[in-house]
Amino acid sequence: MEASPALRVWRDDPQYRRQAESEAEFWRKQHPSGLEAVEKQQEEGPVDRYHNQRFSGDPTVPWYETIARRRAFRRGAILGTSSLVLESRILEDNPTLHVTFFDISEGALERRQELLGGRYPGRVDTRVADLNFVELPSAAYDLIASSSTIHHVTNLEHLAAQVNRALVDGGYFFLEDYVGEPRFQFAAEKKRVYQQIVNRDQARRGAPVTGLIWLDTSDLSPFCGVRSDEILRVLAAHLDEVDVRRASTLVTPLLRSRLAQDLADSPWISDAWVARASRWRLWKGYLRKRIFGRFPSQQTLLPPDFLHELFVVGDVLADAGILEPGLAFATYRKRNGRC
Repeated sequence: MEASPALRVWRDDPQYRRQAESEAEFWRKQHPSGLEAVEKQQEEGPVDRYHNQRFSGDPTVPWYETIARRRAFRRGAILGTSSLVLESRILEDNPTLHVTFFDISEGALERRQELLGGRYPGRVDTRVADLNFVELPSAAYDLIASSSTIHHVTNLEHLAAQVNRALVDGGYFFLEDYVGEPRFQFAAEKKRVYQQIVNRDQARRGAPVTGLIWLDTSDLSPFCGVRSDEILRVLAAHLDEVDVRRASTLVTPLLRSRLAQDLADSPWISDAWVARASRWRLWKGYLRKRIFGRFPSQQTLLPPDFLHELFVVGDVLADAGILEPGLAFATYRKRNGRC
């Protein structure tokens, strides 16, 4: 057994303990802009379909629906909680699978036990755990998965070693997460490219060019994105990398900026784009809400030409290693010789 990797944060550090308590409280209830809340309100949109294409090769197939193609899984661990739709689909697509959820927030785990435990009786367990220090059982799982969580982890080396230790021989680890710049504070080059694409959209609409206001870290949880740009490198050092697919290089800035001409409390969709939505589109959205239970995605308010440029330019620059990607879907297997 190799020595435990060096830690970046320590459980008994007073400052860390305060941050950990704040992190758990942050996720105790559904965050209004988190996946768990938004997925209940809106349908899939063009950005979702783009992610599907990049991650699975099919715009109609999300990454988590590819898990069952690998093998029949029986014992699984899900590191962190993110999307109830995602988590439910993993259980549905893998009918022999029993999963244990590990999360720092007791409230998020209670929702899983209540909703998923009731829907899949005998197949769901939960465990309160700080992933910075979690001790996973040895050779216990043939499947480990994590979505939108590991970018909150500081002790990446420790967690990666624990994942490899906890997998059985031939076991799989599936990761989908933000892997861009720490704390969503984008590189100057990425900001310039994004600004140019925004300027092109404004020119197409005959609107005056305006600057961008970039969001700071005040709305983020304490651990959000602290070492996000190191995730893929650390995992590749501890597990056998099967496949890594990247996306959203210039889509992520869309969520962390707004036009300077917008109101101070504008949502992530620009005021100008919302204003262009016709009465017919709004009426159609109302009907879809009544019939299907969800509004059309806000993504449909974004100009298609603008989105297309974000997708294509971002993918080319990330694939060429010029800009950091935004999201990644990566598949790993246990690396033999480590425990």
